[in-house]
Amino acid sequence: MSKDIQKLVISQGIANLADVFFRVVVIANVFVLSGSVISTSLVPILIGLSSFLASFLVPLVTKRLALNRVLFLTQLGKTILLAILVFLLKQSETISLPLLYAIVTFISILDGFAAPISYAIVPRYARDLAKANAAISMSGESVQLVGWGLGGFLFASLGMKPSLLIVLALFTISTILMFGLPLVEKEELSSETSLETLTKGWILVVKKSRLRLIVQANLLEILANAIWVSSVLLVFVTEILHQSESYWGYVNTAYSLGIILGGAIIFRLAEKVVTYKYQTMTFSLLSTTLVTLLILLFPNPPAFLFLSLVIGFLSQIKEVPESVLLQESVDEKELVNLYSVIEVVSTLAFSASVFLMSSITEYFGVFTSFVLAIVCLLVEAILVLKNKHQIN
Repeated sequence: MSKDIQKLVISQGIANLADVFFRVVVIANVFVLSGSVISTSLVPILIGLSSFLASFLVPLVTKRLALNRVLFLTQLGKTILLAILVFLLKQSETISLPLLYAIVTFISILDGFAAPISYAIVPRYARDLAKANAAISMSGESVQLVGWGLGGFLFASLGMKPSLLIVLALFTISTILMFGLPLVEKEELSSETSLETLTKGWILVVKKSRLRLIVQANLLEILANAIWVSSVLLVFVTEILHQSESYWGYVNTAYSLGIILGGAIIFRLAEKVVTYKYQTMTFSLLSTTLVTLLILLFPNPPAFLFLSLVIGFLSQIKEVPESVLLQESVDEKELVNLYSVIEVVSTLAFSASVFLMSSITEYFGVFTSFVLAIVCLLVEAILVLKNKHQIN
């Protein structure tokens, strides 16, 4: 990997770890302060809505600022906001929930710019897109795997104030590293209206059949992957496998380890992945369909742990070549517009899919949810097979 990509991966990795710590500490503190599940659940809801808003507005910001400068300034803004929160806590033992919600919202809005931009900037820095995307994916999942458990330990051991000081230190380090990212030239589009800027990515998806294919495939996959969220997976673990909630935690860990392992394999086989994108994606989809069917037909706790790892592994076999495909489909200057659309669509689709799968599980049983997921994966595989000429 180039030094530029290494800088991006390290700076984003530290920022993401700090974000996870921040969310864990805030969620835990809100629950301690309020004792209310509803008040606590507002935190992830605010984070999700803020990220959605930021993803939609990304093109307007990148029209005026270079991509690396947006990453730096948003991280700097998050650092300043967190410093204000730490200062307020130093002045008082507690902080009001509305003020805490406001700070969380503003930090989440700034954080919401990072995801589409960090992927859109990859082709500007990377010589090997497959290796770069695999590294970013591995870093992100490793952070999620370590961050939630370690964040809870920090809060339980140190409390809110010392934990936030650690987060502030990580935010500061990440800000400094992002300041050192190489400059990316921005396209001068002074004649382009704000409406044209906001709709450019959507027009790209409508016009380009390859992009429509990727979006359609992603929608099917998001619906299928909704069985792996807590509300559905926990039902499968308790009702079908007859295991406790702690086993559910092991399943999530196995799934994340599979993603990291998949990213590592793709990193080693980057050249072949780029050459055989269609074959790799098809293999991943058909294999995932088969593994999900095996989970449903032969429910067994030890086997389910292993197969969860396999599912995570297979997800990377598809995700990395798909990311390369996206990045090769449009001009580098249009990537941020495209990723803005992808983030907006994915956020809405995920929320709708979780609600749908949770409702199906509630009224028709978890077996039906898994069958629907299998059907979605199979339809997605057929869609890729029928349009293979657009992939390789």
